[in-house]
Amino acid sequence: MLERVYGSYHNQIVAMQEKSSVFYEAAPPQASRELAELRMSPDYTPPFQIIRRRVIDDYNEGRMTIDATVVIRIGDLEETEAARGVGVVHALDLALRKALLKYFPYVASVRVTETYTHGSGESTEAEVISVKKFSDGHSTWTTMAKSANTVEAGWSSLVDGYEWRINLESFRARRSLGNPRLSSR
Repeated sequence: MLERVYGSYHNQIVAMQEKSSVFYEAAPPQASRELAELRMSPDYTPPFQIIRRRVIDDYNEGRMTIDATVVIRIGDLEETEAARGVGVVHALDLALRKALLKYFPYVASVRVTETYTHGSGESTEAEVISVKKFSDGHSTWTTMAKSANTVEAGWSSLVDGYEWRINLESFRARRSLGNPRLSSR
């Protein structure tokens, strides 16, 4: 009986490790692949550039507060926005959205609907994978980023999701201008 229980437990551990390694070695989702291909193109210009970001976590009146400031460049213009969030990536998301909305109003409908973070390694220096699923109410897309820094992985997958969506909208606009008979879908 004990051997059966131990064997079952051992098989569960092996299955979890295999799932973990499969996740770790998983191919990037479609949005991340498409964005990587775009970025490799010599004539690609990103719709926005991150100039800098800053996060301050502090205790205020006995509660943890996270404040983020994001500076982006769109063309020749720079925008600075700040926001307070529940966590570091949430605060960065709110600040980035505020800056992007001024130039890309359709980003208002974009939301991160799911987020996963997975660390692979034996210490706190392990490589981290951040996966974010986005939706604009009509379609969904997923991004993935890797880093040794948890916040950096989360931030990169967040930025990629917005950049991918803005590129999609730009492609749709160029396509409809090229052929006015095409539907707006």
